[in-house]
Amino acid sequence: MRRREKEIRNQQVLEELLRSAPVCRIGLAPAAGDAGAEDYPFVVPVHFAHASGRIYIHCARTGRKIDMLTKNPRVCLEIDEYLGLKAADKACDYGTRFRSLIAFGRARIVAGTGKKRRALQLLMEKYAGRGFDLDEREIERVGIIEIRLEEVTGKQG
Repeated sequence: MRRREKEIRNQQVLEELLRSAPVCRIGLAPAAGDAGAEDYPFVVPVHFAHASGRIYIHCARTGRKIDMLTKNPRVCLEIDEYLGLKAADKACDYGTRFRSLIAFGRARIVAGTGKKRRALQLLMEKYAGRGFDLDEREIERVGIIEIRLEEVTGKQG
């Protein structure tokens, strides 16, 4: 990180950002040798939950995200929180108050009803504030991506 004075070193602050941020952007890279639309990096905003060094994402079982991460499981995540504007008398002194997180990891498609159920419960607890009884058929229709975090850095301003 170029601006070390802005680095978030406190693990609890990073954990709070992972808990509270409503949206995560996942960046996927094409596999070597891919041609066509998937030859470009792809970034998509998603809802997510975090537990034990892993990010869980609810998604469709097919589509561009799934196709790309099946070929190249390495991903980059971006999470941010806008905390307001820092006003100033001079234009160049304006700034933004924020917290952000960049993480790198490896993604995989979660298989098995039990593991998918646990991930869906984490997501529901985060966004709905409670768990739900989930029907087996509903769980089977859903895709879940698990990202094992390998490197996490945070920045604040």
